[in-house]
Amino acid sequence: MKRAGDFLKDFFDNLGISSEKRETIYSCWTEIAGKDIADHSKVVDIKKEIVFVETDHPGWLQIINLKKELILNKINEKFPEKEVKEIKVILKRS
Repeated sequence: MKRAGDFLKDFFDNLGISSEKRETIYSCWTEIAGKDIADHSKVVDIKKEIVFVETDHPGWLQIINLKKELILNKINEKFPEKEVKEIKVILKRS
């Protein structure tokens, strides 16, 4: 049985949209931020030049803030057309 992701890949391939064009900051968050950070956070919005990241614990909020420049550089290397200038980290409401 095919997985949903396989169906979507086939669908986009049939439309002629390459996988590179389908990649987004959302879908590449683990690659950009690293597995540890991505396990405790996610991109929730992108507005203009700001990426909004939600995290599940104040400790992870602090870690992401400390690594903001590195994460921002990785985003802009992978998606230069987005011209991201800032990352805002918010704590998930419980």
